[in-house]
Amino acid sequence: MLGVLGAKAILNALSENGQAETAYKLAIQDTYPSWGWWIRNGATTLYENWNIQAERDISLNHMMFGEIGGWFFKGLGGIKPDEQQPGFKNVLLRPNFVMGLDHFIASHAGPYGTIVSSWKRAKKAVEYTVTIPANSTATITFPLKSNQKAYLDEKEVPVQMAVEAGTYQFMVK
Repeated sequence: MLGVLGAKAILNALSENGQAETAYKLAIQDTYPSWGWWIRNGATTLYENWNIQAERDISLNHMMFGEIGGWFFKGLGGIKPDEQQPGFKNVLLRPNFVMGLDHFIASHAGPYGTIVSSWKRAKKAVEYTVTIPANSTATITFPLKSNQKAYLDEKEVPVQMAVEAGTYQFMVK
C-alpha cells in the first residue's frame, strides 16, 4: 500500500527515471488502493484516505493524494520550469509517450502566455506539437527509444534541442 508521502513522489520519481510506463500503469490502476479505485466507486474528488469505508480521516475533498494532477502536466506532458531561468522564461519539455494513450494534451498558463505540449499517435509514429509563448524559450528532450529519431519539417533533430517562441510540430518515429 502506498501512503500519503509515497503517493506525492512515486509517479514523478518513476517518470523522471525512465519508468513512465510503470507510472502510467499505477496512475490508471483501478483496484484498491488507487486513484482509479476511488473513481470506480463514485468519487469525483480526491479523498483523504485510500479506504473509502474508513471511519476517520475521510475528508472527501482533500489534497493529500493530489500530486496525480500535477503528474499529468509533468509526467505525460513533460512541462516543467527551468530552475536556471525561473518563471517559465525557459520551459523544459520532457514528454512521455506512454502506451495505452493515443493522444494527450497539457497546457499551462505561464506568466508569458500559454505553454502547450500535445502528442498523438499516427500509426507507428508520434506527432508532438508544442507551443512556446512570446518572450520564452524551451529546451525539448525527446523520449526516444533506441531505434527512434525526431524530425522537424522532415529534418532530423537531436534528442535535446532549444527552440524559440512559436508552435512546432515534430514527428517521432
